[in-house]
Amino acid sequence: MNEAKCPSCGIKGKRVGTITLRSLLKPDKQVSIGNNAYFFCGSVGCETVYFADGDAETFSTADLTVRVGIKESSPPRPVCYCFGHDIEGIFGEVERTGKSTVVADIRKRIREEGCSCETRNPQGACCLGTVQGIAEEALARFGAKGGGQGIKGKEKGCCEPGSCCT
Repeated sequence: MNEAKCPSCGIKGKRVGTITLRSLLKPDKQVSIGNNAYFFCGSVGCETVYFADGDAETFSTADLTVRVGIKESSPPRPVCYCFGHDIEGIFGEVERTGKSTVVADIRKRIREEGCSCETRNPQGACCLGTVQGIAEEALARFGAKGGGQGIKGKEKGCCEPGSCCT
């Protein structure tokens, strides 16, 4: 099963591997990881980050060793965990320059350095889609038109074979 609803907010979650949970949960919470399928809840107002399908087991933002940027309301709100980009930095660049170079930067650095999305990003997957959406939101807010360097439609995740970055 690749979809399940968060028991806290009812939003559909996205499946994540246990490697993500083992990498990001605090040590005292890692002992609670079972053999279940786990899902990431991306709902902004929900404190639940991970939940198991058909089970009451959940892990909240307080159970992680990193901030879950899309669930945070105060800076810094990380969005690219491999290369240190945050929402405020993306908006700041667009406000100053009228364009965003963040997607191009991430692609370049993945080619040069590789990435660790599965073990660093709470979503357990490539951040490019999320980063791209934030850059587009910043461009729309500050009135830039077509200045989004490196932003060209929805990209495959960087960790997928044949992706934009590998």
